[in-house]
Order: sequence, then C-alpha cells, then structure tokens
Amino acid sequence: MELSDSKQAIVERHNKTVYVDGDRIVKVFKATKPASDVFNEALNIARVVEAGVRVPKIIEVSQVADGSWALSTEYIEGVTMRSLMDAAEGTDEYAKLLEQFVDFQIEIQGTPAPELLKDQKTKIAGMVGKVKELDPSVRYDLQMRADRMGQGRAICHCDFNPSNVIVTEDGTLYACDWTHVTRGLPEADAAMTYILFKMYHTAHAEEYLDLFSKKADVAKQKIHYWVPVMAAAELSRGRKDKEEFLRSQVDAALDID
Repeated sequence: MELSDSKQAIVERHNKTVYVDGDRIVKVFKATKPASDVFNEALNIARVVEAGVRVPKIIEVSQVADGSWALSTEYIEGVTMRSLMDAAEGTDEYAKLLEQFVDFQIEIQGTPAPELLKDQKTKIAGMVGKVKELDPSVRYDLQMRADRMGQGRAICHCDFNPSNVIVTEDGTLYACDWTHVTRGLPEADAAMTYILFKMYHTAHAEEYLDLFSKKADVAKQKIHYWVPVMAAAELSRGRKDKEEFLRSQVDAALDID
C-alpha cells in the first residue's frame, strides 16, 4: 500500500502514526509491531461491526514500503469528543457531552458480545501476571481478583475515552481504536475509563464515575474494586511516562503502604 502525497498525520504515538488519507484513516505501525496484532485488531473491528456497534469499518490490512503493517478504516468526518469537551470546559455544555459519552459506552456494553471476542478475565489476568515490578503478594491478590471476573457477556472497549469517540456533524457517535476490546464485565470496562479520566481529564474523573454509576445502575464500589486490577494490567504495556500514576492507583486501592 502507498499513501498519497496529500496524507495528513493526525496522531503520532510510540508504536504508530495515524493519517487521514482521502476517504480513509490509515494507522501505520512501527516495524516492531507483530502482524498478528494488526490482523487481530482488524478482526476485532469486524466482529464489533457485525454485532451492531457504530465503528469505522475496515478497508484493508496491508504493508507499506518499509515492510511495516498498516490498518485502513473508513474516514468518519467529525471531531473527537475530547476536542468538544476541551472547548466546553467550565460550561453547561460539558455536562451534556459527558452524558452523551456515558450513554454511548453503556449502549456499546449493552450490545451482546460476539463469542469469539477475547475473554476479559483471561486477558487481564495474563497482563497482570507480566508486571514483575509489583510485589509478588500484590500481584497474586490482583490475579485472584481477575479470576473472580466471571464470564462477562458485554462488549468492553477497554480503552474507552473521549479521544476514541468521533462526533459527526449531526451528533452521531462512533467508537474507534478497538485494539483492547474484550468480552467481559461493564464495571471493569468503566474502571479503565475512570483511570483514563484520572490520567488525562483529572477534574472530571469523579463526575464520570458518578454519572456512569447512576445511568448503568452499577454501584461505584463495584467499579472501584476493579481499578487496581485494570491499572496493573495497563502497567504491563510498558507505559513508562504513566508508570508512577498507575502504580499509585494500585497502591491506593489496595491500601498498600
């Protein structure tokens, strides 16, 4: 695959660069990204699209000139929920946007999950087990919590944050970036979103938690129970810039001195 001369980079992260290229969005991964991971993300997208979730559809998986892999999806014209929230900071409009965001998350979670989506319990327990920097007793406790997740049946995005929601001109919402989707418990998915709010939208984390708890009819204690587990799982991704914050979420939730 070749990108056009008119391509425009919109996001650059440690393992990928994302471009708008005509009527498609193209994620170009670093050469170290395994092909199996790229194809798995494409398969995740295909499965949630078939389940009925509003998602930019897959166009192709291909290789670019240097041999690294690229994933192309349709371009949904709109803006991110995060940009709208940033612009509405301190106004009544922010509360309306947050309510739309939470409603969309609950809508996705209410969609029956395809059986072939990765099981949340298995994935999270495995990720926690990789975090050797944690005290082994702490790691054991977190893995035991993960083992108690049970067989959840909800579609859990597991990276649901305002940057991954596109809002079109008519107000329709689309969710993107389905790398981490699982079939599991909504409260564990909400715990991850709560962590992401604390990480990037600190002033509104409790507001998100209150609203999700009320609208989903899920006790906040159930969401808090999964915060240290999801934070530890996130540590396994080697995010050095957020390591101190994530460890604090594990320690605070488990009352570790």
